[in-house]
Order: sequence, then structure tokens, then C-alpha cells
Amino acid sequence: MLRLVLVDGIGAARLQMLRERFGSARAALAARPVEFAAAIRTREADAQRMLSEAHAADPTAELDRVRAAGAVVLAAGEPSYPSLLVPTPDPPALLFVRGELGPVPEPAVAIVGSRRASAYGMVEAGRIAESLASRGVTVISGGARGIDAEAHRGALRAGGRTVAVLASGLGQPYPPEHAPLFEQIVSQGGAIVTEQPYGVRPRADLFPRRNRIVAGLSLVVVVIEAASRSGALLTARIAVDDLSRDAACLPGRVDSAVSAGCHRAIREGWAQLVTGADDIMQLVDEARPLVAAAMPREAFEQPADARAAPAPLPEPRAQEPDRATVRSLGPDAAEILSVLGSTGAAGLDELERTTAWMVPRIAMATLELEVKGLVRRDAGGAYVALRGRGW
Repeated sequence: MLRLVLVDGIGAARLQMLRERFGSARAALAARPVEFAAAIRTREADAQRMLSEAHAADPTAELDRVRAAGAVVLAAGEPSYPSLLVPTPDPPALLFVRGELGPVPEPAVAIVGSRRASAYGMVEAGRIAESLASRGVTVISGGARGIDAEAHRGALRAGGRTVAVLASGLGQPYPPEHAPLFEQIVSQGGAIVTEQPYGVRPRADLFPRRNRIVAGLSLVVVVIEAASRSGALLTARIAVDDLSRDAACLPGRVDSAVSAGCHRAIREGWAQLVTGADDIMQLVDEARPLVAAAMPREAFEQPADARAAPAPLPEPRAQEPDRATVRSLGPDAAEILSVLGSTGAAGLDELERTTAWMVPRIAMATLELEVKGLVRRDAGGAYVALRGRGW
């Protein structure tokens, strides 16, 4: 399979054609050029070149690069391959994985959205991801700038698990400035996943392919800020149309172009409106039969009474903030954090009385604190410091 993957001109679609025609990579490599050409609908001369390149390829060198990066290769049909991807229409023939990604399905939610997100979108992505991760839900996203990155960071702030699916090879992480984020994802028990060989650079045509893996690994796809034409909406449509799973959108301002796609999806009825983690958890609970159907048989070899009800979800847990993050705060944000450190929690009215500031000034300070993961909002809308007294 690696020999075929390393050939220029053989992508995921043609791998699927070869698998359908010959049944295995070994049989495809043994085929005559005319048979190979017919299987992937190309000229015989091109098929001859591809077969020659495949036989000349060095899969051992590719495996060495992957292993040196601390990664493994999972092939479709192997017991270690993620079971949620198996029944999808176009499962990746190979997955290159750094970190933990096992075959047993997990409660996972994809959070995707605009690369040019607003402050509102960034805050909500982090808040929702943090809340989901604190309840034991794995957050899946594409590692991109904007909403994707903030979803990963929110899950990490909660000490939870998150998985980034890349459109490039492990040796060409994209965007490059997120390399430290990807390292943190792996170090905190998450995973970096791609179907591209180690040295493949990102290309426009690879991102839609990436999106189907994001959807396939998730029980629910949540979109936070997406224009009318966006990859995030494509991911949600894949979940609904191809996988018969749920999609949801967080509404934005009615005049926000960056939320126009979310509003249209809600209006058309194929995506549900959600306002927070509680709404999303209802969709996750409704998807439990999907998890059960994909479970390996040995997962059910336990007493019947132990399977009668799902385990209770853990309570949200706070994570100790990085001291450097606290030191980087502006003076207004630092002042609000000091107030919250003393009171534990405070609503906007209380902060207004305590500081004697105007509401816009307080809003900017609390926004900075939320984006940096130092405070969260409780069910009543009050701001809560993610650490106790003594800032």
C-alpha cells in the first residue's frame, strides 16, 4: 500500500478504485499495465509509469521517517484501524498517526469554522471545546487557524483530549506556526492524524479530503462561524449527507457575513441550532447507538448490568493556567482577574460596581481573559476564575 501511496498520480480516490478492482495492493502491483489503466481510468502509458514508480519506491525509508517522528501507520482492514471510519463511503486506505488513536470509538465532537474568526467566534469555540473536553468528550478539528486552533486549545485547557486532522504530511505540519500546538496535543494524550505521506505539502485539493476524516471520526459536527461557501460547512454536509450523523451550528450576529453559512444551514433545517455544550451533549447522547454499533465485540464482554446505562459524565475540571499567560495580561484584564481571584465569581453588574468602569471596558478585559483560558462563564453568565484565591 505504501508503494502505491508514494506514486505521483495515485491519490485516495485511485487507491479506492484499485482496491475495488483488485482487492489488495499486492494484487494491484502484480497487475498488467492494461488492467491497471482500466482500473483507474487512465492511459496505459501512464499506468506503466505508475507501476514502475511503485516497484522502485522505498516504503522502508517512508516507514523509517514516520517512526522517527514517533508515529505509526494504520491500514484499513487492520484491527487497529479506527472503527468509526470503517463504514464511511471513502475510508482512508492508510492513516499516519502521532499519538493515541485506537480502534474503539469514543464520544467525539468536531468543532470547525472560519480561519478569519471574530473575537466572538474564538471565545465561543474555546468555551464550548473546554466544556465538552471537561465532560470526557474528545474534540476533533483540522488544526487550522481561527476556530480550529481555538477548539484544540480549549480542550487542552480543560486537560482533555483533542485530535487534529491535517491535510499535509506529518513532516510538513500546516500551518507551520501551529507546530507547538500539535506537540502539546500529542503530549496531552491526543493525536495528529493524516492520510498523506510524511513529506506531502498542503495543497488546496487535500483540504476537502481532510474534512471527510474529521467528520468520520466524530459523532457530531459543530460549526462556529462559516461563510456561505466554506470548508467547515462541507465537513458538516459530509456528516449529514454521507454519514447520517448530526450537524449543528452556533448562531452569530444576524448581520455577520462570517456566520451567514451557519444561519443558512439552520434555516434550511439540515443543521441544528446549538448555544452551548449542553445542547451538543444531547446530540452526543443520541448518537450512543452509533458508538455501540462500531464497538469491537470484546468491548461488550461484561456483565449485562454494567452495560445497562452509560457511565456518568465527569464534572468540568479547571486547569492550572500558565504563569507566563497571566504575566502577559493587559492591566485591565489583570485587574479583573484579581477581582475574580478574590470573589471566585462575579457577574457583569458586580464587576461594574467593583471597578467603577464602563461596561465596554469590562467586556474587553473579560474577553481577553476568556480567550487566554483564565476565566469561564457559568450557567448564569457570571465570570469564574479557573483558579482559586491568591492570584
